[in-house]
Amino acid sequence: MNKPPVLFCILLLLVAPSLQISTPGDPHYWAGVVEFSSDRVNGETAETSTANRLAQYLSIINSPEADATDVLAFPESTLNRVATASFVPHPKDAIAPCNILEYEPVVRDISCAARNRKKYVVINLTEKARCPEAGDVRPCSSDGLYHFNTNVAFDREGVVVSRYRKFNLFGEAGINTTVYPEMASFETDFGVKFGHFICFDLMFNQPALELVRLGITDFIFPTMWFSELPFLTAAQIQQGWAFSNNVNLLAAGASFPGVGSTGTGIYSGRRGELTTVMNHEPQTKLYVAQVPKMTFPNAAINKIPQPKGTPAQMAKLYLKRDQIDKYATKDLPMTSNALLQESVCYESHCCNFTINYSVKPNLQNTNYYRYKLAAYDAGRTFDGFADGQITTCAIFACSSANYSDCSRRFAATEAYDEAVTFNTITIQAKFANNDETFVLPNNVDTSIVPFDVSETEYTVVPSVGDSTPHNIVTYKLTRAHSDLYTFAIWARKFEQYASAGANPAGLFSALVLIVSAAAMGGLAKNLWQC
Repeated sequence: MNKPPVLFCILLLLVAPSLQISTPGDPHYWAGVVEFSSDRVNGETAETSTANRLAQYLSIINSPEADATDVLAFPESTLNRVATASFVPHPKDAIAPCNILEYEPVVRDISCAARNRKKYVVINLTEKARCPEAGDVRPCSSDGLYHFNTNVAFDREGVVVSRYRKFNLFGEAGINTTVYPEMASFETDFGVKFGHFICFDLMFNQPALELVRLGITDFIFPTMWFSELPFLTAAQIQQGWAFSNNVNLLAAGASFPGVGSTGTGIYSGRRGELTTVMNHEPQTKLYVAQVPKMTFPNAAINKIPQPKGTPAQMAKLYLKRDQIDKYATKDLPMTSNALLQESVCYESHCCNFTINYSVKPNLQNTNYYRYKLAAYDAGRTFDGFADGQITTCAIFACSSANYSDCSRRFAATEAYDEAVTFNTITIQAKFANNDETFVLPNNVDTSIVPFDVSETEYTVVPSVGDSTPHNIVTYKLTRAHSDLYTFAIWARKFEQYASAGANPAGLFSALVLIVSAAAMGGLAKNLWQC
């Protein structure tokens, strides 16, 4: 038998897709996260819609772009609906549902694809389960079924190795919760253990932060996040959460910018984003990155910057506004070549600011962002579906001198000057040091993406002489920016508020509160909010 020429073998290696599987000894693994959009066709049945979306999922799993990946993650609520809900095997049964007709195609076919492609795959779907389950004494619905917003993790053989049912719901009519939040995780053959949770769970102590306390360092996060200024745009909060916990976060976002949904990225703890995207147009795309394992702190970092939309383009992304009207604030003086040292207090919570900045002259006949220095330590509601306490020290932009225009952007048709250049910023304040307080660095620019972590410094040191444990938190901007929208230390306090929990009967989707029916078109039938 003739041997192929050496040159031919070399060329084959260069052009053939890599199917190499990472090992426990490798300092990295390869991950893919999907930003996903799918248009709803008028008159389309739930069955047809689900089949079309499943076909898109399978195309991504089988694509050449996915060849190098060990693990793939898909977003929240972009696959099926209650009408096409599927049973899901319990992980303890170690079932590969591929070709088992008890399960719907959304489960069967993804299982087969994971097996054929030898990849870990995490999807989010609407699950059905028989009611009641052991330990749940709550009344069953008339059809004898629960419906859950569920993550399903498949291993390389298509076996269901983990399942998580979302606990902190947000306007999800007809969706049940478990009695207690589940702590879901799974081991991989490349030496990484993943925890996973869903969208609004990010804002709560359980299960997300409890998984961190259990020592898990890598997380998969399917989301349909609806961004909000000044603190809760998707990539902004994803990076801050990963940074503060010093964990790898694989975030896969639904993409419907017209109603506020986008935000996909891979973040490596204190090393920041490996890749992140916020879209002004709907997009379906797989983003792949080489993720350094937390057990290899000196592993090389390969960042993959994505194109940013201009502020005018990003005006197409619908953004909600936080309830900031009760914050204690002071104006940033519009004084050129200024060095400002200022304190702002909300009751006993005081924030100290040191800002070096410059202001453009001759701004009388132009639009420009003004800035407020702000402090807050009190409650807020998340569109009425959950309440929570926020503690923050912040600088944020206002599009006019009226406070009602703070955290509102200029429209796409409104030209404006970048009037203020922040050379350096230092914010310092005291925050409680306990499991009921979660503090993170928080920033976003006018293109609605966060700054690279190399442009900031964040330190936490114990405070001395307090009756209860506290930390002194300092957050610095170290590179000049004229595109700043928010720069803040932001914290959630959990002790006064329960988790979001189950949906009351007849509750409308939060999307109804976000945009008008005209702006929504037919999307409300397909989407729920995070």
